[in-house]
Amino acid sequence: MKRLRQILTLVFSVITVMASAQQVNLQKTLDLFLDSSVKANNIPAISVVLIEDGKVIYRKTMGYANLEYKIPNTGQTAFQLASCTKLISATALMTLVQENKLDLQAKVRSYLPDLPAPWDDMRVMDLVAHQSGVADLLALKMNFKSVDEAYDTAVARKLDFAPGTKTVYAGGDYALVQKLVERITGLRFQEFLKQKLLLPLGMNHTVFNNMEQDYIYRTYDTIPYAATVYKNIKDENRQRIFSMMFPSWTYPAGGIFSSLDDLTKWVIAMDKGKLIRPELLDLMWTPAKRRDGTDSPFGVGWIVDKMNGEKVTGHSGGPALADIARLPGRKITSIVLTNQLELRPYLANQILRIYMRGK
Repeated sequence: MKRLRQILTLVFSVITVMASAQQVNLQKTLDLFLDSSVKANNIPAISVVLIEDGKVIYRKTMGYANLEYKIPNTGQTAFQLASCTKLISATALMTLVQENKLDLQAKVRSYLPDLPAPWDDMRVMDLVAHQSGVADLLALKMNFKSVDEAYDTAVARKLDFAPGTKTVYAGGDYALVQKLVERITGLRFQEFLKQKLLLPLGMNHTVFNNMEQDYIYRTYDTIPYAATVYKNIKDENRQRIFSMMFPSWTYPAGGIFSSLDDLTKWVIAMDKGKLIRPELLDLMWTPAKRRDGTDSPFGVGWIVDKMNGEKVTGHSGGPALADIARLPGRKITSIVLTNQLELRPYLANQILRIYMRGK
């Protein structure tokens, strides 16, 4: 028995040393990858986290959130997520599904009965999967002062195509999502998001800046620890400040600011099933069906694709202010936040690939 204990102790020690060495190797590999990416793309600040089944496997913050004042980037630095906002909105939306207040397969007119008759076949899933046919309101370049103005304009126009027959990534779907949520809950969308997701998870650095524009005047809220966004001018080797305005009627689709620490809380909550039941999370990552039976590239807000034959889901925004990729079958999530506009979104998937090669 003593000999057996000695053998087991030795085996455990070897496994521990091997696991430690593997972790050190992963750390070095990812550090080198990020260092080279930062240099190649002149990224002022980058924040990265890799999470598996509720545990942080790798975490890194580099660079400056603000170049003018040399403010360091930290886990609390709030980056603009742009279209990655949809993933946060989708998670909050699923709380309504869980509470039986929203049915993704129900007709939108059952919640918004004032919609015109030609919209009768439109389902809630058509909106969140970009297959509704609602006009691209952003393409109209109109300065809507509220979601009601955007909604009224969308309703007054003909559908671009019959609901469920195409997938078109456009700017009108989520204006209706906002209207629908506000009609169901009686809350402004920001307050709904705050009550259902941000407060329960302690996401204290996740906010909108409420930017408004009047002629040449632009005003917005101060955000503690917010990163400044830059546009790299390669030929001149310098950075210029870039500002991206998301009107309030686009908030379910874009514009939220969030930090690495807050997004880590969100992913861990999903991994642990704290807010939403696992089967509903799976539904969020299941491709919507078009009317002809083919799969859409979208689930509930999340892009659904394949990586080495395995389901991968997520979104990018900016084009590179945020990049989130998740292997739902393994509960592995990669998050990359940057403040460099010119970078194309590929880092999150690359980090997943590097990690999976070592498993």
